[in-house]
Amino acid sequence: MKKFFLLSATALMAVCFASCNGNDKNKNLDEAVEDGFYVAGEATGVSELKPAYMMTAGTNEAADQTKRDGMYEKYIVLQGGKEFDLKLYEAGKQTRYSATLSEFTPEEGSTIYGEDPQMAIFKGALKTGDSAPAMKVTSTGLYHIVLDLNKANDLAEAQIIVAPVEWGVRGAMNGWGFTKMEATAFTNEGITYTIKDANMSKNGEFKFAYGGAWKITLDDAGKVRANTNLGNVNEGKAEDVLAAGGKNIKVEKGGLYDITLTFKLTAGEIGASYTSKIVLTQESTLPEEMYMIGEGIEGWGLEDTPSQAVAMHPFHSQPGMFWAIRYIEAGKGFKFSTVNTKWGSDFTDLGNGKGFTVKDGNCFVETTGLYTLQVDYANSKVIVEPAVIVGMAEPFGNANWNKDLESARFTIDGKNASYTTVAAGTQIRTCVVCELSEDWWHAEFIPKDGKIVYREAGGDPEQIAVAAGQTITYDFNAGTGIVK
Repeated sequence: MKKFFLLSATALMAVCFASCNGNDKNKNLDEAVEDGFYVAGEATGVSELKPAYMMTAGTNEAADQTKRDGMYEKYIVLQGGKEFDLKLYEAGKQTRYSATLSEFTPEEGSTIYGEDPQMAIFKGALKTGDSAPAMKVTSTGLYHIVLDLNKANDLAEAQIIVAPVEWGVRGAMNGWGFTKMEATAFTNEGITYTIKDANMSKNGEFKFAYGGAWKITLDDAGKVRANTNLGNVNEGKAEDVLAAGGKNIKVEKGGLYDITLTFKLTAGEIGASYTSKIVLTQESTLPEEMYMIGEGIEGWGLEDTPSQAVAMHPFHSQPGMFWAIRYIEAGKGFKFSTVNTKWGSDFTDLGNGKGFTVKDGNCFVETTGLYTLQVDYANSKVIVEPAVIVGMAEPFGNANWNKDLESARFTIDGKNASYTTVAAGTQIRTCVVCELSEDWWHAEFIPKDGKIVYREAGGDPEQIAVAAGQTITYDFNAGTGIVK
């Protein structure tokens, strides 16, 4: 009897081992369904729940790009005219989540919705259970779906948003406007978005975005916002892992670029469904650096070590164009150079000067003062004009960010430009208004730790808080920016 029991147990273990081993061998882990929210229905093109169709935890752009409890997102191709819904799969049970979708278009000029897609998206209050309505989109395309369960009770209601996605680029190639990319056919197996001959300056930056927007706002208070842009996980790179609301994508060389964004429906974070390719097709022949030299600047020691040449700043999104603010005395000559180590690349007016005279191979201003010097090398322009410095936003009484608002102008006193703030603010945004600047932030700078920090080709400057009644003073020759 004892022997029979041992034999049976051994046989049972063998059968169990063979059975378990066979299951593991045949089981497709890529098709395993985990607990979570899924996009489901005929519009998805599949009849069952699949890992690639699972939504990921949503990121709240309005809370420093942190994950938000109860918020979920997914980019997915939906077929027009066919039904879909969201399914909560939990412990083997499916629960339907849906909404009666209505068009929503932000009012033009809205403060809260100003950076949202300026086009119709679809949104509705969340409904659950078998009686919840099916959702549809009219046209086949790529869509961004956002589900917010309102777990924090900071929204008017739990909701679903469905936004049509037309990817484009915003950055140095278009002055942070929006350029739509060309797309191949819409399929979850893969879509390729392309733009050719994007003209980028040295160290130029950009991001992918849809609808010309940065975000979708879920509430009238702006507490919850989903990203509508893709950037890099790591800063200062061209090709990298992508992420919703990521860092600016940065190229090293100026020139023409072919940019590709590829979508393929994939499980995991939003960025897992996207890859980018950025190829320099024609390097720019325009200078990437520009210098000022002369008695009116720091001296004539161009070949000295260290050189007395002073670097100018590239206009943002304007390749081959440079600017600088400088206090220059009448009668003291100066000129420009594309290099700071030797003579031979120096010049005066490029044949098309304005605001100064040329004598004996040097430039001169008629009156001592604070000037903005500008060079457009591609179009052979050199412009020198009295400096006009303007502050933006509340600290300068300039809530509409108007570069022409006279009351927001700094007072010029010799070498210094100063302004006493009229209100508190979370950021100081100052610029020089000049002829060649295509937008105010193309020639922007801020004070930080007693120095002037120039934006040049970079993204928005660091936020520096200021109280009402504080005085901001810039000395551009010394490079100082003092707040006190």
